[in-house]
Formats: sequence, C-alpha cells, structure tokens
Amino acid sequence: MYPILYRRKTRTRYFAALLLLALGLRLFCQPELRQTLLERSRAALSGGALFRAALFLETGLRAEPAPAGSLSDPSSTEDPDPVGSDALIAPPSSGPPSAEDTPSVGSDALIAPTSSAFPATAEAEAADAPAPFTAAEAEAIRFRGNCDYEADKTALLLRPLGWGRAEGPRVLIIHSHSCEAYTQSEGHTYIPDANYRTLDQENSVIAVGDALAEALGDLGVKVLHDRSYNDYPSYNSSYSVAREKIQDYLDQYPSLTMVIDLHRDALDEPVRETVEWEGQTLAPLMLVVGTDEGGLHHPHWEDNLSCALKLQALGNRLLPGLFKKLSFRRERFNEDLTPGSLIVEVGSTGNTLPEALASMPWLARCVAELLRCP
Repeated sequence: MYPILYRRKTRTRYFAALLLLALGLRLFCQPELRQTLLERSRAALSGGALFRAALFLETGLRAEPAPAGSLSDPSSTEDPDPVGSDALIAPPSSGPPSAEDTPSVGSDALIAPTSSAFPATAEAEAADAPAPFTAAEAEAIRFRGNCDYEADKTALLLRPLGWGRAEGPRVLIIHSHSCEAYTQSEGHTYIPDANYRTLDQENSVIAVGDALAEALGDLGVKVLHDRSYNDYPSYNSSYSVAREKIQDYLDQYPSLTMVIDLHRDALDEPVRETVEWEGQTLAPLMLVVGTDEGGLHHPHWEDNLSCALKLQALGNRLLPGLFKKLSFRRERFNEDLTPGSLIVEVGSTGNTLPEALASMPWLARCVAELLRCP
C-alpha cells in the first residue's frame, strides 16, 4: 500500500513540475502575456481579492468588496484603526509618508476628509473668515517667559497671515518630547520610563496628538501626524531629531501651513489646573513662541507670534480660560522652520490623559478657524 501511495505522490509532483515549467516557458516567450498577468494580479490584490480568499479559507465567511469611502479609498474619513493602535506604533523607516499612503488617524498617514470645509472662491473665503481681530483682544493676552523683547501685540494680531489655501495637508503634528505622560488615572495606567514619561503611546502625549488629528480631520483639515519617538533613547537630542523630521515633511509636502509641536507642560511637581465647561473637565493650553534672543537664527519669530496671538484670541472667543498666558521665550524650539510653527503645551504633570484629550476638539476648532484667516 505504501509503495503505491508513494508512486502516486511522485507522479503528481512530476506532473505539477511539468505544468509549472510549461507555464514559465510560456511567460518567458510571451512578454505581452506576462504583462497582462502582472496587471491582473495587481488589480486583484488592490481590490482585496487575496484577503477575501484567505478569510473564506480560514472562517468560511464571504467578505464583500470594500465600498467607496472604506480603507482602500483615500477620500474616506473612516478610522480603520483605533486611536493609539499598537499596529501603528512604529512609523516607516524611510521617513515621511507618501501622499498615496492609506489615511488612518493615529498613524503617519495623511488624514483626508471626505469634503473640504474651506470655500473655493475668493468671495466665499472672505465671507468664511473669522470676524476681524481687535486691539482689545490683543491687550487681553498676557505674556510670561524669559524673553526681554517688546512685542507690539496689537500690530501682530491685526497683521494678515497671507498663508493661502493650498491643496494637500495643511497641518503637521509632531512631538519633540514624545514620551511625556500625565498623572495616571483609572483606565489610563502605564509603566513609567522616567518621571511622568512612558513609551506607551496610548498613554503619552502621542495619544493627545491622535485626538487632535482626528478632530481636525472631522473639521475638514488635512493633517499629518508623526507618532515616532524623538526623545528616546536620547532626550537631549530630541529637538535635533525632530528638526530633521520636520524639514523632511516640509520638503515633501509644500502645502503644510502649520507645524504644531504638541507637548505636556514639564512641571516637576504635579500641579493640576483645569477648565470646567458644562460638567466637562479640560486641561488648559499654553502656546510657546521662541525668538532669536538666545543667539540662534530665527527669521520667523514675529510671524510665529502673530500666529499664536490669533490662535489665542480665537480660543478666548470660543472658551475663555482655555489658554493660559502665552509663553514668550529666548529659545528657538525649531520654530524658525516655518512662519506657522508653534509649541502647544496641553495640561501639565498634574492633569490626567482624559482631561488632555477633552481639550483637543476645542483646540482643533481654533486651528481650523485660524486656517481661514486672511
């Protein structure tokens, strides 16, 4: 019996080898057939045929082809991956994502809204812009920090941005201090890497960036979110590492208007400040604007300050008390790379992650309004 089975298996393998050889010779001799087969294979793979076949073999279930607006459709705002998913922790090693990457909140990919929230014509743009700023709004914004420069808040607030509305991603969210974390709370515990720092992206400031990216996408703003570690393993090199990445994104995406470096305020003691709104507890926000007073070249510090003043004025209109005093500093903080660069501190060590997350829809509304300013 066993010799018979062995001979049958041998004959089967022999005929299979002959068929593969014949197919290989035919493909080699007929380039047009080879090209056709390659194109059909690509089409099948892009359509999800391989996935559906594997699903059927594994479970017996038949998956329908993905409709328009699903994961395979770059115009979708659906979130195919949960915010902070472990599957998206490691960004591509090749640098910034390409424009063809699949949209996914919480990844390095472009979030492409289903429809633009911005008008197409000049008349519509003028009607859509926020109400003009006033000198009283400028005087209401208070400064803190170590910079000795005298800035004309009123002139900078009233000065037009002149950003325009280019097609493509408008906002880059990055974290120079990616491992910053908050006071642990129920449902949001983590293993500390250091004091109020963790490599757990679901409980660090990266999760706050995920929430901001999602909220901006819901408002029609195209966003890039860099979720990579910039302060690990070397904290002292964090701004240098982030600087290279920001420059790479700017080179690849000329449409980028704003670069938001999202942080958690680095207070040694866990001081908890909150903003209450209709029963909801939010972490306050603080804008940080650097200058060239420390000796580093920074041609855009007045542009950055103009941008920050407008953003804070919009926040004061929307929810008074959301923004703390604007931090005006001697250091540069990579903000020289664009006229729209800002550091945004979301809460401090005394706040919890849910409080920081609750502030992101408000910040997103302010940013979306700022992008409409002339």
